[in-house]
Parts: sequence; structure tokens; C-alpha cells
Amino acid sequence: GNTEIYTLRVADGVLTRLTHNEAIDTSPTWSPNGREIAFTSDRSGSPQIYVMDAEGANVKRLTFEVPYCDAASWSPLGDKIAFTARVPGGFDIYVRSVDTGAVARLTESSGINECPRWSADGRHLAFASDRTGNFDVYTMDADGSRVRRLTRGGNSFSPSWSR
Repeated sequence: GNTEIYTLRVADGVLTRLTHNEAIDTSPTWSPNGREIAFTSDRSGSPQIYVMDAEGANVKRLTFEVPYCDAASWSPLGDKIAFTARVPGGFDIYVRSVDTGAVARLTESSGINECPRWSADGRHLAFASDRTGNFDVYTMDADGSRVRRLTRGGNSFSPSWSR
């Protein structure tokens, strides 16, 4: 009755529980170096982005700026984490610097924007948005500029880049 985060070692099927909490822990994403995992947890009372080491220790809360954050995505260099945040009127994409803690809002006043995913070179983000009435996939530069619509109609969600 409570979601937690586990790893599964493929070679021998060993399952290891990483989170031990009464809160909901979901949406894990590995750092590029494989030493940390960002994830969503409501252990503070509302969903926020946390980071822990690969063994589940040293849990740190990363987001404080908005009351609801989800769907973290590490940049390929490991220096930034993009995430979805609930704001008045919808959801927007934010980016947080792992080193400095600086936070930038990349989308604004355009409905629901969610599921940010970094390109392999870290220069672009793909995301889903309903800004035209249906959910479509868009890309934008890593600073939020040059938004481009990729799909048209049919409700497209959860983008992912090829490597």
C-alpha cells in the first residue's frame, strides 16, 4: 500500500529496497555517473524532488520553491535537474543547478507542461504540453528559449530521446 524505490540486479535477480518511508517515493532517475538517484517523494507533505546515493543513503531534498514537484530528469553532464512543478493555472518546467541550487522556470503561462527529458548533448529538453488544446511533444533549448512543436494532435505524452 506504499510505493518505494528498489533496484534489481539483472545478473542474479537481487532486489534491494532503497527507500524506507511512510511517504510515497516514485519516479526515480539515475544521475549520469550512476552514483545518485533523483526521485519524487511526498515525505515533506507534498511531492518534492529528492536525491539519494545509489545505495539509498544520504537523502537530500532539492526543491523548495514551489509546493508540488515531480518527474525529475538529470542533464547528461549531471549538473542540472529538470522537473515539473505545479503552479497556479497548470504545470511548468523548471531546472535546478545541482551545484549552486539556482532554479530557473523555463515555461510559463502556457497550460500544462510536463515530463521534461534532456537531449543526449544537454542542449535541449523535450516535454509534453497541452498549450494548443491537445497534448503534443515540444522541444526547447536548455534555457527555455526556441520552443518548437514536434507532434500535432492525438495526445502525445512522455517524450524520450534516442541516444
